Amino acid sequence: MQKNAINPETYEDELLRGCAGILAGKKAERTVALNLAEVNSYFDYFIIATGSSSIHCKSLARDISKYMSAHGRKTRSKPDTNSSWIILDYDDIVLHIFTEDARDYYQLEKLWGDAVRVSL
Repeated sequence: MQKNAINPETYEDELLRGCAGILAGKKAERTVALNLAEVNSYFDYFIIATGSSSIHCKSLARDISKYMSAHGRKTRSKPDTNSSWIILDYDDIVLHIFTEDARDYYQLEKLWGDAVRVSL
């Protein structure tokens, strides 16, 4: 590895923990990280969190976007922040920010039940 090169695994860990810290600091609920590398070839990680309202979800998404942008990461598409399910796709890390009702309805943890939970 070259000097000053970024180790992708360590960098992903840093980003996961940074996102988890922001979500915890902003009072997101039921935050879960899933390692999808063994069950899906397209995604590496999902972070799933619940906001207490649509406005709270929008605020969570805004702060995550600022954090990821500060770390040189851009979303693949513009997220719909007026939705009950906000998706922030950063290629290897995808964040799902739900209202309580939407999270209970879509049950992503159940859908991706074979994925390994990552301790944050």
